[in-house]
Order: sequence, then structure tokens, then C-alpha cells
Amino acid sequence: MSRIARTVSVAIFPLLGLLTVQIAGQQSSPKSSPEQKQGEKTTGKPYVPTLTYDVASVREVDIAGGPGALVMHGLDARLDRSSIRLTNVVMSTLLFFAYGARPQQISGLPSWPSTTVFTIQAKGDDAADAKLASLTREQQILEQQHMMQILLADRFKLKVHWDQGIGYSYALVVAKPGGIQESIGAPPSEAEVKRFGDHPVPQLYQRNDGRGYDWVGHGATMPDLAPVLTVLMGAPVKDETGLLGRYDFVLKYRGATDRDRAPDDMDPMPPLDQAVQEQLGLKLERRKDSVPRLVIDHIEKPSDN
Repeated sequence: MSRIARTVSVAIFPLLGLLTVQIAGQQSSPKSSPEQKQGEKTTGKPYVPTLTYDVASVREVDIAGGPGALVMHGLDARLDRSSIRLTNVVMSTLLFFAYGARPQQISGLPSWPSTTVFTIQAKGDDAADAKLASLTREQQILEQQHMMQILLADRFKLKVHWDQGIGYSYALVVAKPGGIQESIGAPPSEAEVKRFGDHPVPQLYQRNDGRGYDWVGHGATMPDLAPVLTVLMGAPVKDETGLLGRYDFVLKYRGATDRDRAPDDMDPMPPLDQAVQEQLGLKLERRKDSVPRLVIDHIEKPSDN
């Protein structure tokens, strides 16, 4: 997300599954995403999303205090529901939800002030909820993307297209053999049982320790970890570790790299790229790459509603 001010994220990862699968979809146009290709494998033809929001409110929000003020971001949404509430989000975040494009992949963003943020609340009808509940996860993701694409086209007059550009990606490799602990199949802790209740503890989830959001591996695999690192690093991360097991770990970090932190930041917590190497014995190797780019052809600020 863009750092428009001192930011605090509130409940920003309930749709991490949506975010991480969108990462895979960004290498194709929205009409030929991997989720559609998966649907083609199972049904003989690609799944075509059709849902739209029934009602929507889009408001530009005035940030009290201007640049440098504390801004609370929020997300309230579920893949199987047609309702969504995004609080104080920048345009690049909306494009990420609609197209899976990270800020580095977006060309032609408007030169709006850095404090330009929006709050969006939208809802489909009962029929949309019923349809979403009947779909596969991949199909739900396509519908969620489609609904946001239509909303942005309607309210922001957004027009976009995809092309290829020069960027970078990361390879996740082993830096220190044996540096990550293989899972021993330990039962969930009391805290995990309390948190997840009747639901199974996820193989990889986020928790707040009061200082930040750590990532906890509970029998996680490298294919589980790579998409999460893709989101957090802001660039594609390909698993080249060759590790085929399941692993238990707690990944504690602050920021993606040293470049993301102010020169006077004295927090001893390592940035993500260092934490991956120090705590997991893995390494993120940065490589120049050809990457898909989302080009904005036209965009306008929405009218108040």
C-alpha cells in the first residue's frame, strides 16, 4: 500500500486469499486469469464473472492533519459475500483489489495529492450472495474482481489495459540448510484454539503481538509462503527452495526492506528480506524481469454520493 502518511492497518488481511490469488492473475489480462484457466480445465470453458454491486457509496475522505497524520485503513469483506467496506484506501489499493496489480506495476496513476483516500461501501443483492456461496474459491475471486472493476469503471470512469514492462521479481532460495524447522505436527496452542474456535488452524496465518503483524507457519509449505511474500514484498516471489516438507515458524519483521524505513528509524526489528534469511534460513534474490503492467488510460475523481 502507498505510504501516504503514518498508517495503521486495521483488519486488512481477512481477504489475504483473494490478494494472493490475484497475484497469480496479474500476469494475464482480466479475461484470461489463472482462475479462469483452472475453470476451463474442469468445465471445458473459462468461467465468466457477471456479478455487480447492487448499491455502492464512494466518498473521498479528508485526512485530518494532512500529510503525516495518522490514517486508519480498514477492510471488511468475505469471498462468499457480495458486500465490501474499504476504509481510507488509496487508488492503487483499489486497483490491486480489482486487477491484482501492485503499485510498481501501475502506469498512469493520477497526480492527486498523497492524502487522497477513499472509503467505499458496496453491496450486492440476495441473489448475488446465493451465487457466491455456490461457487468455487477461484470463481468467487473472479466475481469479486469483476464487481470492483465494474464499480471503478462506473464511479471513477476508469479505463485500463495491460502490457509488458521491465521490473523485478524475487527467487526464494535456501540460504542456510536446516534453517527452517520441519513441522512435528504439534497440536494447536490454547491461544490458537481460542482464536479459531471450531475452524482448523490455518497452515499460515497472521497474528498481532502488539508491535506488528507476525506470520505464523503451522505446518506451512513453501507454496503457502511464496504468495504471501509476493504481497508483502510488492513483487512476484517464485519458490526455488526445493523444500517439499511442512514447516513451523514465526516470522517477525517490520517493513519489506531497509528502503521502506526512514533513516532515523531505530526499531531493532529486521525488515522482511532480512528476517526471512535470519529467522528461516531462506533468501530473497532480486532479479530483473519482464512484468505485466496495468496502464491507466483514463480516470476521474468520483462525485460525492
